[in-house]
Amino acid sequence: MPSVLPYILRFVAVLLLQVLLFNNLDFMGYLSPYIYLIFFLRLPVSFKTSYSMLLGFLMGLLVDIFANTMGVHTFACVLVCFVRNGWIGMLFSTLNAQQDEVSAVRVGWLDYFKYVVGLVLLHHTVLYMLEAFTFFAFGYTLLRIVLNTVCTTGFVLCYEYLRSK
Repeated sequence: MPSVLPYILRFVAVLLLQVLLFNNLDFMGYLSPYIYLIFFLRLPVSFKTSYSMLLGFLMGLLVDIFANTMGVHTFACVLVCFVRNGWIGMLFSTLNAQQDEVSAVRVGWLDYFKYVVGLVLLHHTVLYMLEAFTFFAFGYTLLRIVLNTVCTTGFVLCYEYLRSK
């Protein structure tokens, strides 16, 4: 089991980046990147689902408090953490559970892209559907889901690229 300190530092760093910088980025009401998902994407493969759901609850709750969004981030984060290990199992049947993290270097860029897009799309779909809580403006909600998935995925892939260098 890897040391806990790097994960605590990563948790605090992405939380601070999200609430201090990225929550203040809003491009015409459509684009709001949620880079705090990097934390969940980079958790160890062997990390228990119950612990990751607890961390998802904590991260989502803190983002909700700072963004005043009444639980939508909490629900979306917990769901992503619940689905994450199953998604890893579906995509990477040969991935060794003893490996620390899913990374582009370990699984290849295409598989890593599928991994990221699947979880980010799930997160954003749940987040924006709960935020809208109606099908009245479904086109607007769908546009926000797609644009923010592309934007957040871009940030995650840039982070991964810089990390792999």
